[in-house]
This record gives sequence, C-alpha cells and structure tokens, in this order.
Amino acid sequence: MPPHDRTNRLLPPLAGGLTAAFSCLLLLVLCFRRISKKRTAPAGASDTDSKKPPHRLSYSLLRRATANFSPSLRLGQGGFGSVYRGDLKKDSVLATSHIAVKVMDSGSLQGEREFQNELLFSSKIDCKYIVSVIGFSSNPSKRRMLLIYDLMENGSLQDCLFHKKSEELRNWDKRFSIALNIARGLEYLHHYCDPPIIHGDIKPSNILLDVGFNAKIGDFGLARFKMSGGISSTPSMRGTVCYIAPEYGSGGDVSEKCDVYSFGVLLLVLIAGRRPLEVTGSPMSEFKRANLLSWARHLARAGKLLDLVDQRMVVEYLNREQALLCVTVALLCLQKLPTRRPSMKEVVGMLCGDLGCPQLPVEFSPSPTGRFPVKSQKKVR
Repeated sequence: MPPHDRTNRLLPPLAGGLTAAFSCLLLLVLCFRRISKKRTAPAGASDTDSKKPPHRLSYSLLRRATANFSPSLRLGQGGFGSVYRGDLKKDSVLATSHIAVKVMDSGSLQGEREFQNELLFSSKIDCKYIVSVIGFSSNPSKRRMLLIYDLMENGSLQDCLFHKKSEELRNWDKRFSIALNIARGLEYLHHYCDPPIIHGDIKPSNILLDVGFNAKIGDFGLARFKMSGGISSTPSMRGTVCYIAPEYGSGGDVSEKCDVYSFGVLLLVLIAGRRPLEVTGSPMSEFKRANLLSWARHLARAGKLLDLVDQRMVVEYLNREQALLCVTVALLCLQKLPTRRPSMKEVVGMLCGDLGCPQLPVEFSPSPTGRFPVKSQKKVR
C-alpha cells in the first residue's frame, strides 16, 4: 500500500481517538465538579458550583482570531507549544473578546498530559488569584490541542522583571502586592480545594499580570492532587531547576511544602530583581556572584538583609520593614526540612501582619534568638 494511502487510512482513527479523548475528559470535568466541594473559601474565591465549564470553540474561529497563528501575535513559547494573542467578535460565547490561545502538540505524550491537567484543574479552580481556562479546541488532522484564557495584558512576571524592565515594578508597593497575590493563590490551592492541589511549577514565567499588574498563577500542566496519605497522586513531579525543593532529588514526599519552597525562591527573585543563578560582568563579592539563595543566606547571617533589595526600585518609596519581612518569610520557606517550612496560610498571615513578627531560621540569624529586628507590621487587607 502506498505511504500516502496508509496515512489517509490512519487519519480517521487518530481524529476519532482525539475527539473521544476530548469527550471523556469533558465528562470527567463535569462529574468531578459535582463531587468536589471546597471548604469555606477566602475573599477572592467563588463557589465551584457557580462556575461555568470551559466552552468548546471551533478551530477555525481561533485561527481567525489569531490571524492564522501569526508569529507577530505570539506572546510566548514553551516546551510543548506557543501562546498567541487573539481577538474575538463581541458575539462570541465567551464573556471577553481579548484572549490568549495556547497551542499544544498532541504528538507529545507529556503535552497531552499537560493539556488534560490544565482542563481538569480549571474546572475546579475559581479564584481571582489564579488564571482559569475559559475554553478549549482541537484540530485532530494537525494533532493540535488548544486552550483559551483571558488575556493578561502585562504578560509574565518574568518578562516584566527581566525583559521589559517595567517601570511599574520600580514601586515597592506593587512588588509586595504581587507577592501577596501569589501567596493567596497558593493558599487557596492548598487550603481551600478538596483534595488540595499542588501546583508543582511556581516560577516567574508562570505568574501572569493583568492590566493593573495584579498577579495570577497560571500553567497547571504539572499540577497534582494531594491524596489522603499526604503525597501527590503520582510518584514524581517535574519542575524547574532552581525552583524545585531539595526533597525532589532525594526521594522525599511531594507535598504542598514543595510549592512553599518554590514560593520562597520566587519571593527572593521578586525582592532582588535578579534570577536565582546570575553572574554579571561587574566586580562584586564572591557571594553576590554565587546563586541568589546563597547570597540571601549570607546577608541574613551578616545582618544586612536590605542589601538584597533591587537597586532599581525608587528608594524613597521603599517600605524597609515590609522588605525585611518579605526576606524573612522567603528564608523560612527555603528551609531544607519540609516540616520546618510554614504553610501558605501562615505565609499569608505573616505578610498581612496577622501573625506578629516572624523569626528568622536560627541558622541564618545574626542574633541567638533569630528574632526579626523590626516593628510589628500594619495589617494588610
């Protein structure tokens, strides 16, 4: 049989298989929504039962919305696909006309798993600190799977910190607000979802900023449920080097404390305005040339935590007590033993000033007690 005939014979089964997979996944999403109940949720979260399931849109509609997936509309690119800006007509079934479209290659097993994860977890999550999938589509003949999100106009935190170097992020209050948004998003996943959700890949490129620079957690491709035994539903999780917790490589349990560790790294990155591993060409001390975590620990022992703060920020508007608080919270999250790390509920409490003055881990403190050397914080709401 000629090769092209074999291909033509294979396409219908492939298309049918992908369509069936979509149908089964959507059915699973709807059933899961019915049996999943959240505990009393904090401000910013809605009742899961009131959330509409993602809409299925035609591939041709999304192709028109993105000008046939024009490179000029590409917002970013990852390991399993690209994200494009799209503009829909106002009569669309979606509540918004400005969208982001993630195009994933279904030829990759990992890509398929991430697609299924995103769609499944989106049905469970309704929180203003988390990006939700609002639609999906597929093109079996091109083996493409598509996810649709609300457009986040200011892109990722990674872009704003390191590429665009946004003026907005020279403002300390804006950075603190971003940190608190992320913490509240993780608090929701860990404490108000049943079963709890472990994100598994907290990093700047997965934090998206809307038009007002309000932060939302995105990309649930590696997310997992925490089972009753206290570990994730799979024996291993992938993540991003420099952000993954040390227990990943030592065969320890994968728990929500892994997200807490990743948040600690992210918080240091947000405070310092630099990557976890970054060597510049300018003369600087050995510790400053090393990785960010080592530098932060060195400064903590030396009692110079404020030296960590990004020098691009407008100094006269820097809240010194709040900056010291954030570095302290980050170091608490970065403790090697998961049991010593705070929960995300405790992190939010510390950042909001509800839990009093936190103490540095004794091994990083310049004082014998590890007492945090600033006044009590005003409560943040």
